[in-house]
Amino acid sequence: MRRLSPVPENVDLESTPGSADTPDDLRTVLDEIKASLTGPRPFEKDMAEAVKTLSRIASSVGASNGHSSGGPKLRLGIFVDTANLTDRDPEDPIRLDFAKLREHVTADRRLIHARAYCPVYADHGGRTEHQRSVALVWGKGYDIVTKPIKVFADGTRKADLDIVLVMDVIRRLPTMDVAALMSGDGDYVPMVEFLRERGLRVEVYSFADAISEDLRLAADEWIDVSAMKALHLKGREVAAPAHRRAGAPALAAG
Repeated sequence: MRRLSPVPENVDLESTPGSADTPDDLRTVLDEIKASLTGPRPFEKDMAEAVKTLSRIASSVGASNGHSSGGPKLRLGIFVDTANLTDRDPEDPIRLDFAKLREHVTADRRLIHARAYCPVYADHGGRTEHQRSVALVWGKGYDIVTKPIKVFADGTRKADLDIVLVMDVIRRLPTMDVAALMSGDGDYVPMVEFLRERGLRVEVYSFADAISEDLRLAADEWIDVSAMKALHLKGREVAAPAHRRAGAPALAAG
């Protein structure tokens, strides 16, 4: 059997080395640790200031490049089926100012393409810009695409410019975010669906009495140019012949 030594009677528990800290001392240490973990750190403050500075620089660079603080402007392509908008019933004299129409459609977006597709008569004899389908868009900020009208034995006339327009749009798809089609022809429905499947926004502009219901439903938005009175020509503007202006676009190959 082991012999145990007796406990000394004169031991000072308060001053004995290694004695446990009081609860108040432990609470103080814990508060210091918590403060060091949750309080602001110098490097974090410096990082926040650096982020703010970079944001200001990025905003100023964007403004100098013609971009808004909300990001780059959407790239827009305008494609005009001219005959569809100019071959109007004589009893409905509405004619569009295509320069104002282009400006209205562009709005705050970045215009990349503006093309007008015009059927022409090969035996016209006069200047191309005086032909009916060309006159209203000539010198108005569009690239003019022409194709001769074929006249068949039964009197039917056809130029197949809708196929040319579709191919042009498809080729330019990677350069656009928005495509504005100025036509009410339902033959463009497959093209509109193709563009939307690939992420483009498609807007259709036409007269209310000449819009295919299928085309209206296929587009992201349909705009009735009949109601856009500020874009309508008036009086002598309608009948005035269009003459070549300085800087007018050259005819593009159909």
